[in-house]
Amino acid sequence: MKETLASPEEEKKAARLAHSAAQACDRLGMTRGVGLLLAVSGGADSLALAALLSRLAPARQWRLWALTVDHGLRPGASEDARHAAAVCESLNIPCRVVAVDVPRHRRQGEGVEEAARRLRYAALEDERQRLQADWIALGHHLGDAEEDMLLRLLRGAGWPALRGMAARDDERRLLRPLLTIPPDALRRYLQSRDIRWREDESNDDARFTRNRVRHTLLPLMRAENPALSEALTRLRRLADLDADFWEQHLNAALAAAPWQDDGASIFLPRALLRPLHPAARLRLFHRAVQTLARRHGGQARHDTLTALERACAEGRGGLLFQLPGPIFAELRRGNVRFFVQSRKTLSPERDAPAAP
Repeated sequence: MKETLASPEEEKKAARLAHSAAQACDRLGMTRGVGLLLAVSGGADSLALAALLSRLAPARQWRLWALTVDHGLRPGASEDARHAAAVCESLNIPCRVVAVDVPRHRRQGEGVEEAARRLRYAALEDERQRLQADWIALGHHLGDAEEDMLLRLLRGAGWPALRGMAARDDERRLLRPLLTIPPDALRRYLQSRDIRWREDESNDDARFTRNRVRHTLLPLMRAENPALSEALTRLRRLADLDADFWEQHLNAALAAAPWQDDGASIFLPRALLRPLHPAARLRLFHRAVQTLARRHGGQARHDTLTALERACAEGRGGLLFQLPGPIFAELRRGNVRFFVQSRKTLSPERDAPAAP
């Protein structure tokens, strides 16, 4: 890509943005010599990620690869994937294109976008392991973070989950180095590098909730508070502190009385649950459900987990709780077991006392 088209002022802005990205990478612990698999598409955000990390990589001795996933869900998807691969090659980043069949692998009750996201992340993790890369780097930016916070608010997310997507996810080996950078700044950076991107027309489709949040709700909120981004950033930082506290608290409880995880079920013994505050039990239930959901699909439901916690606190038992997807929770004698099973295979005596 051409490096001489930008004016001196544009070069200064590009350098400042690269410096901001470098600081974010340092905060995330992206140490010298790490291997990074970049998730790229033909869009501006992920191509800016590739351009910025390729700029920072030589001094830090990072090893970079890229993967673009062709979901085949809309016209032009294959062209987007080829464009992403071409840009990566121009940046000296080896890029592989993988096609996934979303309709074929879509689970029962799973939305198309949800299925595409699951398959995309599975492909990225497979590629990370194949390359023996340390992390998967994603191109989510400040606008994505703000939208995610509002979407979680609309869905009734609890605290501190309201903070939205995390900049670093150790369990899934995910990094989001651009999470504090506005999308307009990323596009200006690409323009200064003479890197072209492709627009996804579905980003303007008002049928999708995220697009209505982006194009309708956020502008209305900014009209009420022009400093909305700063307010949401403060909220996210406070939530990050609380999330770290709960992580440490639950880890200490599990160290004292571990749960039992056989892959398809997680057993939480009474010795683990009884000493905990209800807020801690709820978060522990949510962690167990999320652990199983990443393997088998499904999701947590606040009302169901709250009902489970209430029954646990009241000393009730012999209850079965169904969560969205294939995940169930069984409460017996103060112990809770989350497990994956088809509802059709449940025995009548188990199915009879089912709770919400």
